[in-house]
Amino acid sequence: MIKLNIDNLLEMMDKDFVLVHEILDKKKLTLDNDYNKINYTYYTMFCSHYESFFILIQNNHFSSAILLLRTMLELYVKSYYLEFIEKEKKTSILDFLDDKKKFPNFFEITRQLEEHTDESGAKFDGVFKQFTKSGLASYEKFSLFSHGKGEYLKVAFEHQKIIYNTNDITDVLKTAKGLFETLSVLLMYVQGFNDEVRLLVNTYQEEQL
Repeated sequence: MIKLNIDNLLEMMDKDFVLVHEILDKKKLTLDNDYNKINYTYYTMFCSHYESFFILIQNNHFSSAILLLRTMLELYVKSYYLEFIEKEKKTSILDFLDDKKKFPNFFEITRQLEEHTDESGAKFDGVFKQFTKSGLASYEKFSLFSHGKGEYLKVAFEHQKIIYNTNDITDVLKTAKGLFETLSVLLMYVQGFNDEVRLLVNTYQEEQL
């Protein structure tokens, strides 16, 4: 992947966001079943947070952006969990909405997704493992900002200001960008927009060159 600075990444993120919503503005979504509706509901919630995340980063509110990213990550894994785990079980979405059924914890969700195999034999192969302790531990790292402990608190305590390096920020931006891209692909997949799925995948692959 080409080396990108913060401004480059923000520009690419904005470009991708506009592309996806231009596609959605031209398509008629099928929301006549609860699984399609919950998928779209989580997607719109994610996008609302994503726009706020973008603004926070632009205004140097990095800690607040990280807190929002943790929420976005939770929405992300729940979207995949419902589509690939609970849908196969024919679980009623209303049971989740009425709190009759609760989601497993974050790490149990990622475990079940990693163990999932579709009819063709395809697996997620580390997509969700990367968010756990044995991977990049993204969820735990993001949680440090809400729990107020760890290396970031120590730096703030010693210097009386919060300091982040460029690598910290670019890594977080890449994570947010990747979540948005793959969640957008999931939405298109759920809606049966196969041409648009290919378009997005090709676009994202070109960005990695």
